[in-house]
Amino acid sequence: MVKMWKASKEMESYLTITQINDFLFCPRSIYFHDIYRSTDSNVLCKATPQLAGALAHRTIDAVSHRTCERLTGLTVWCERYVLLGKIDILDTRHHRLIERKNRIKNVYLGMKYQLYAQYYALVEMGYRVDELQLHSLQDNRTYSIPLPDHETECKFEQLLEAIRSYDIDKLDKVHPSPTKCFNCIYNNLCDLSEAPSTD
Repeated sequence: MVKMWKASKEMESYLTITQINDFLFCPRSIYFHDIYRSTDSNVLCKATPQLAGALAHRTIDAVSHRTCERLTGLTVWCERYVLLGKIDILDTRHHRLIERKNRIKNVYLGMKYQLYAQYYALVEMGYRVDELQLHSLQDNRTYSIPLPDHETECKFEQLLEAIRSYDIDKLDKVHPSPTKCFNCIYNNLCDLSEAPSTD
């Protein structure tokens, strides 16, 4: 029996699944993202990677549908971890969850944990998931991700706790990376940014 998502009193404390990847990229990016969350997405500052990613998901978002063998764009909710998000594709014939990215040069921890969050939500909702995959659209490459084991689950829970307890005022916890800062759409707002100046 598949459980349908419904709003609850806990909605105020939910984390979006995309925040997991964002936090691992840079904890401060969540703070800046929340500032813009209520802003019309058409006026948000977006860099080339974000625009490419939005285009990659356009077909999923525009044609959210269910067939007997495929679910796309399904909103998922995990009560256990108080997470909310959307999946790209669940192949219900092969019980395969697929997260699409515009281009994957490296499989980062944030990508895996984002997929794990979707997995936990789907399983809690009553769906069967036997395989996890990341799919790179530009080069049509697929990366198999192992299902989370007990150790991974413990690390996942620790990460969620770190996100929920993050305090932007404790700057000593953040060690900026010039590469990450350069690729961050919020680098012009961040007082710790190590991105090269464009002046």
